[in-house]
Amino acid sequence: MLELNFPTPVPVSGEELLRISQRSAKMLERIRDTMLQPFPRKQAPVFPSSRVQEICGIDKQRMAYQIKKGELPPGTQEKVRGVRKFTLADTIEWVKSEGKSPRRPTGQKGKVITVGNFKGGVTKTTTSMILAQGLSMRHARKVLIIDLDPQGSATTLHGINPHAEISADQTVLPLIEGTQSSLQFAIMKTYWDNLDLIPSATDLFNAEFILPSKVDQEIKGYEFWGVLREGIEPLLDTYDYVIIDTAPTLSYLTINALFASDSIIVPVVPDTLSFASMVQFWSLFADLVNGLQAHNKGGTTKAFDYISILITRMAQRPPAILCRDWILKTYGESVLPIVIPETDLARTTTTEFSTVYDMPNYDGSTEAYRRICDPYDQLIDLIDQKTCFLWSQQEEISRVAA
Repeated sequence: MLELNFPTPVPVSGEELLRISQRSAKMLERIRDTMLQPFPRKQAPVFPSSRVQEICGIDKQRMAYQIKKGELPPGTQEKVRGVRKFTLADTIEWVKSEGKSPRRPTGQKGKVITVGNFKGGVTKTTTSMILAQGLSMRHARKVLIIDLDPQGSATTLHGINPHAEISADQTVLPLIEGTQSSLQFAIMKTYWDNLDLIPSATDLFNAEFILPSKVDQEIKGYEFWGVLREGIEPLLDTYDYVIIDTAPTLSYLTINALFASDSIIVPVVPDTLSFASMVQFWSLFADLVNGLQAHNKGGTTKAFDYISILITRMAQRPPAILCRDWILKTYGESVLPIVIPETDLARTTTTEFSTVYDMPNYDGSTEAYRRICDPYDQLIDLIDQKTCFLWSQQEEISRVAA
């Protein structure tokens, strides 16, 4: 008999898969609790006065003047070093008063932005979370993030275990099933002020059976691709932004997210495989939009405010630089003028269930922190500038029409 120099293969049954699943869920719970100690839940960051001044675009004198007036939160001052610190809620109040961004015009609805790519590992969830945190912090926007990935990565980044703590009826699934007509029922408060969450759970996989089954029933007027937008629409008077994080696959839920969007951000890593995947993304996406519009004869055609490509995890190595040049040459003005670099800090924050915005007081190199934080700040500001422009355009159109 042949002598084996490796363990004898053991058949894996459905029961064994269930045991593996249960062990992995318990381990994730332990990891989460360890990472987030001493608190069972994530806590919003506390900002030094210098960071609040930077976010608001003011100097020390202006801050001192406003504190003396007593109309804005004074923060708390350390007794030893005298550093003044502000909670996230305090910071948002300062941004509302001192920030440069105009408020959403009365009568204008919030904007829906989907972060999507059919390839995994392109920082899609991180980008979604950074957008949601940054827009609420830097521009005092009211933001809702919807986790449509059954793996629940965005939910996990909020310090919540989607497999152990979230049930199906807390996700978008009741809307998909038709037992709810609005997503209001699923909104959860989070540790981050001005940022709410509709979480995910493994049960979301069921949407891939529910939606096509309703199509097969030939329900009159039923448009499977429009279910999510109908559920979001009632929320757009409350929220300035709804950010949707999608699974890295072309699923019925992803199709709903794309068609629910006013705008789409496509993160891409500058490597050959990601570039090839992007080609497939655009091909399938174009077929979807044009195919459904052809099916929907006489109905409203779908147009997006913008679709932007974000280069992420950019390494200063020849292959990455070459691929970045391909992306720029192929997609031109659709590529955002901001590049998110590959850094050890970015990898560390993901490992610790956090983002760079969760850690305003980085203990390491200030240069390393600014290298990743500055591009994200620029991304947030650019997206909000685009939205403000669109709001002003729509306000003008409404005024002329009236």
